[in-house]
Amino acid sequence: MELFAIKEYLHSYAIQSYGNLDATVDIRAIKLLTKEQSKFHKHILYLGSSELLPASSLSLDSTILCFGKLPDSSLYHGSKLRILYTENEFECAKMFNDISDKLQDIQKINAALHILINAFFTEQGLQYLADVSYEVFGNPIYVVDNRHKYLAMSSGIIADTTFASEENRIGYINEEGIAYLKKNKIDEKVREQNAPIYFVNPLHNKGMLVDAITINNIEVGHVMLYEQDRPFGEFDSILLHRTSRIISMELQKDSFITANKGFMYSYFLAELLDNPKNNYSTVKERLQTIGYDLKGDQYILVIPSRSYLDTSTKLNIIVEELHYILPNSIYVIYENSIIFLISRNRKEGITELESDRLMQFLNINKLTAGMSNFFEDLRDARRFYKQALKAVDLSKKMNRSAPIHYYSEYYLYHIFEMCEQEEEIRFFIHPGMMKLMQYDSTHGTDFLSTLHEFLESPGQPAQISKRLHIHKNTLLYRMDKIRSIMDCKIETGDEFMSFGLSYKIMKYLDMV
Repeated sequence: MELFAIKEYLHSYAIQSYGNLDATVDIRAIKLLTKEQSKFHKHILYLGSSELLPASSLSLDSTILCFGKLPDSSLYHGSKLRILYTENEFECAKMFNDISDKLQDIQKINAALHILINAFFTEQGLQYLADVSYEVFGNPIYVVDNRHKYLAMSSGIIADTTFASEENRIGYINEEGIAYLKKNKIDEKVREQNAPIYFVNPLHNKGMLVDAITINNIEVGHVMLYEQDRPFGEFDSILLHRTSRIISMELQKDSFITANKGFMYSYFLAELLDNPKNNYSTVKERLQTIGYDLKGDQYILVIPSRSYLDTSTKLNIIVEELHYILPNSIYVIYENSIIFLISRNRKEGITELESDRLMQFLNINKLTAGMSNFFEDLRDARRFYKQALKAVDLSKKMNRSAPIHYYSEYYLYHIFEMCEQEEEIRFFIHPGMMKLMQYDSTHGTDFLSTLHEFLESPGQPAQISKRLHIHKNTLLYRMDKIRSIMDCKIETGDEFMSFGLSYKIMKYLDMV
């Protein structure tokens, strides 16, 4: 369980952080801090009084949750030690037990997922998965297709109602059951929530968790968990959602996975995007197990649904062609977007030939894509997926039309967007730039564009003159005039940077 998740869980205690502020470290256990404590483990959270804090001179890569006297934060500046402090009163033993229980719950989920994934890799089929699922959940599980036919159900479970016995005998949800599901819009609620929903089925007199089984974003059936042998737990819903994905792979194994493993890759990429830190080890191990060649650097390419839904090209053709253009990549339909994870060596990156082919394909099919910066750690996949999405969003906001938008070209505008939440960013524009814009407006000149060209190509008057279609002497005259209007030395380092940033802000605000 990551440290930030623990802090969120303890939000009512107004936790303060000192020393090392990295909250992504994985916490696997909790111990009480003692006077005799001499050894510290990176993945253990130590709970105790602030009076027991180790000396700041020690280079400890560990985490301590303390209470009592406020520690001197300056002593731990630059330290590896992560210190969480609360001045709120609490019962130490209760907090210890609460955190310990949370950690055990996370471990149970990971252990259960490990059992289910191993069951999938045994190649024993859907029925075996249903049987293993019963052992994991402690309740019977049923898999039905869109015709309401039972494809699998946990073996050896005796139905404890006449209604359930009849359905087990005929192998279908009966008409009364179908009518109930339609009347209460159970399927629609599952789609809307994109997660399992809970309801009490009066026909069975049982609580049920139901989730959709999808393949390439197409619903092909449902998985149902019955609250028969034990009450549902806090994490049953999360685990069932993961189980539905494993079942979707099993349903397509014969027809697709034996050819190219595409659905297995899709499943693990979706897992990575859903919860990268919790699933990192499993995903990396499984990708290697099923033969995916993971290189040093990764990129995320995103084609949002609003782009590919407008094209006449079928979805399967789009992904197959992109997979051909971008070898050693895996894809998934995730949150209604086409997501490609592209793995490359550091020296090669995405080649010029690949970029040209990608650009041409997107152009022909009237598709718009976003490309993230490169990253190394798979645990950062979701963050870079968001980068690629943000590049497309900002291109639309700024009325830029191109088949592909690179986040590296938009990151400043992303910063501006975040700053807008706190300040009006127009007040960050250099006053000299505002003077120049006002002068252009009053006198009908276009000095702002001239300055922009100068900022783009400093020290290259010949190129600037050529782009502006003016003589070099005319450029020199204009630059002298611009300096006079702005009352600034444009070539000065700090001001040069400020003018470039100001022009970007003006462009973002559609002022130029």
